[in-house]
Amino acid sequence: GRAIDDSSVDVVNLQHEFGLYGVHRDGTYHDHATALLGELHKPVITTLHTVLPKPEPWMRDTLRRVAEQSTVVVVMAETAARLLRDVYGIAKPPVVIPHGMPAIAPQGRHRLKRQLGVEGRTIISTFGLVDPRKGLEYMIDAMPSVVARYPNTLYLIVGQTHPELLKQEGERYRNQLAAEIDRLSLGEHVRFVNQYLTQREIVDYLLATDVYVTPYLDLNQITSGTLAYALGAGKAIVSTRYLHAAEALDDGRGLLVDPRDAAALSRRTARPRAHPGSHPRRGGTRAREGRSRATDRSPHRLSLGHRLEQNPLITARDVQPSQPELEVVSVFNAATAQVDGQTVLLLRVAERPRSDIDPPPGAKTLDLNGPHPVLRPLPRGYRKDDLIGMCFLDASADPPKVVVAYIPRDLPGLDLSDPRSIRYRNSTGIMGVLNNGFTDYLAQMSHLRVARSDDGIDFIVEPRPALMPDVDMEEYGVEDPRATFIDGRWHVTYVSVSRWGITTSLATTTDFREFDRRGIIYLPDHKDVVIFPEKINGQYVALTRPMPQSFSRIFGIWIAFSDDLIKWGGHETVCLPRWERWDELRTGGSAVPIRTKEGWLELYHGVNRHHRYAMGALLLDADDPRKILARSPEPILEPETAYERMGLFNDTIFSCGVVPLDPERVRMYYGAADSVIAAADFSLSEILASMEEGHNA
Repeated sequence: GRAIDDSSVDVVNLQHEFGLYGVHRDGTYHDHATALLGELHKPVITTLHTVLPKPEPWMRDTLRRVAEQSTVVVVMAETAARLLRDVYGIAKPPVVIPHGMPAIAPQGRHRLKRQLGVEGRTIISTFGLVDPRKGLEYMIDAMPSVVARYPNTLYLIVGQTHPELLKQEGERYRNQLAAEIDRLSLGEHVRFVNQYLTQREIVDYLLATDVYVTPYLDLNQITSGTLAYALGAGKAIVSTRYLHAAEALDDGRGLLVDPRDAAALSRRTARPRAHPGSHPRRGGTRAREGRSRATDRSPHRLSLGHRLEQNPLITARDVQPSQPELEVVSVFNAATAQVDGQTVLLLRVAERPRSDIDPPPGAKTLDLNGPHPVLRPLPRGYRKDDLIGMCFLDASADPPKVVVAYIPRDLPGLDLSDPRSIRYRNSTGIMGVLNNGFTDYLAQMSHLRVARSDDGIDFIVEPRPALMPDVDMEEYGVEDPRATFIDGRWHVTYVSVSRWGITTSLATTTDFREFDRRGIIYLPDHKDVVIFPEKINGQYVALTRPMPQSFSRIFGIWIAFSDDLIKWGGHETVCLPRWERWDELRTGGSAVPIRTKEGWLELYHGVNRHHRYAMGALLLDADDPRKILARSPEPILEPETAYERMGLFNDTIFSCGVVPLDPERVRMYYGAADSVIAAADFSLSEILASMEEGHNA
C-alpha cells in the first residue's frame, strides 16, 4: 500500500473477489483487502465480482468494510446494487456498469462454420470452464428431443475443466458427461472443445453459433462474462434464471428456463429468437428515466402483463414498523379497492425483531421442548449475529400484546433453511411422536396496513396498522387479504395464523378506516378464500384452498356456498394442479372474480415443482361457477425481473387483487418475491384469447 501511495498512480482499481483477497483458516475468514485499503490514501474504485443474496455474516461484514474504505464501488448488475442496499446495509449507492464485451460485428457465421469444420450444422454452444455448477448434463439430456426435430444440430461444450476441480478429482465430471453422451447415442451431436481459447477464438466460435446456452444451476450467479459476450454477438440465448441472466434478458433478448429442466431446454433451444442487435461493448450506468405508464412485455413469452415502469411501487422502506423494537422485512400481497376516487391497497406487512442491534437487557428466549413454547430469560453473552428473532401475540395478556423472543442460531434441531419460518425438531419424548418431532414457527409476524393513491402508482402508506393480530388464532399474524364489494360494504377475507393452524377470517368496512371483525369463517387449514362480487342463484360463492394433510396432500382451488357469508358449505373441487404444467404443485384463488360476457374470469396463482409462483387465468361458467370453461396453458405473468426473482421467497408473483382501469383493462397488484408490491396491466380480451378450452386445458 505504501509503495502504491509513493508511486505516480492517480487512482487505484481493486477487482474484488473473496478468493483473491482472503483465506479461510481455522473456520474464520481472514480478509486482506481491507488491510490493503487501510494503507492507501489515493482514490480507490472497487469492482465487486461476488455479491450473494444470502451472505454469511463474515461475507456481509467484509463487503461493508470494503465499501467504507473505497471512494467508489462498482457492480455489474442492478440486482447487485439492490443487494448491497437491502441485504448488506450499504447506504451509499454503487455505480452500475454492466459487464463489458469486445466489439463484435455479428456477421460471417457461415464462413466461420466452414473454418471450424462444422459447415451445414445448427450450432448450440456453451462456453467457459467446465464444472458441475454449469449444469451441462441437462443440456445433453435435452439434445435427443432437439435432434429429433433438427437432425443436423451440434452442441459444442467449449472450454477446459476448471483448474480447481481438476486438482481435486481430475476429469471425473467431463468423463461423466462423455458417458451420458454415449448412453444417449449423441456422439455425432455433442462435441467437446477441451482447450484454452483466446478472446479472438471465443468470438469466432460465438459467431459460428446459432443458439447460445447457459444451463447454470447456481441461481445466485450475479455476472457471466460469456453471457455478455453472447449478447454482444447478437446471439439467440437460452439460459436458466440465474440473477445475471434474469436481468440481462428481461426485455426479450433471450429465453429463460428453470434449472435442471431438460425438457424446457429442448423446447427453448428448438425455437429461439435472436435479438436483432447487440449491446454496446462498454457498460454504462443504468437509471430509470421518465414516468411512462407501463413497459412493453417481452416478446418471447406468453406473459401478457405490462409491468409498470415504476415497479416496485412499495417497499419495506416505505412502511413504518408497528412498534420500535420491530423492523419491517417486507410488504406484499395486498387486497385492492377503489374508494372515493382513490386506489386503496390493504397491505400485508411482515415484521421481525430488529436485527441491527444486540438483544436488550432482560431479553427473552423460547424453550421449544414442550408442546407449547415457554418464555425464559435469554442467557448473557449473545450478540445479534448469534440469534434469530421472532415475535408472536400473547393473547392471554389484557390487552393482548406482541412478545419478542430470540432463538440461538446454533440450537441443535433448528432449521432456518426457509427464510419465512423457524423449524425446530425435538425427537425425544412426546414431541418425537407428534409430526416426527417437527414444530414450525414464523420468522416474521404480519399485520394489515392501508395505502392510498390518487393515480394508482404513488402510494402513501398509513403510519399505523389497520388490522393487527387480536385473538389466539392470530398469534403468528394475519396475512393475504382479499376485498370484495357486496351490498354497499367491502368484505375482507384474510388468513389468521397460529400454532393451531391456518384459518380464514372476515372483516367488513366501508372506508378502510374502521373495520368490523366478524371472526373465523373456515376451520384450519384453509386459505386463499376469495368471495365473488355478487350472489349466484341466490347464494354467495367463494373460491377456497383447503390444505389436506392426508393421502396425496393435493392443494388446489375448491368452491363453497353460503347464505350469510359466515357459514359455508357445498364444498367441491374446481381447479386442481396439473402435472408437468406451470401449476403442477398447487393452485390458489388470487383476485376477486371478474364478470365478463364469456363467464367469470379468475386470476389465480400456480406453483411448479421448483416452487416458483406465477399467475394464470381461469374462466368459470357464469351461472354455475363449478364448471371450468377454459384455463391458461402457460402463465400470464411469471417471475422474470430481479425484484420478482429475489427476496424473502425467490421466484414469486402472488396477487390478491385487481382494479379496473376501463371496461377492457385491469391493473393487477402483486407481491414480488414476498418482499415488495408491484403492478402490471392486462387486457381482458388478451387473457381470454390466450386460454385453452376445457376443464384440463
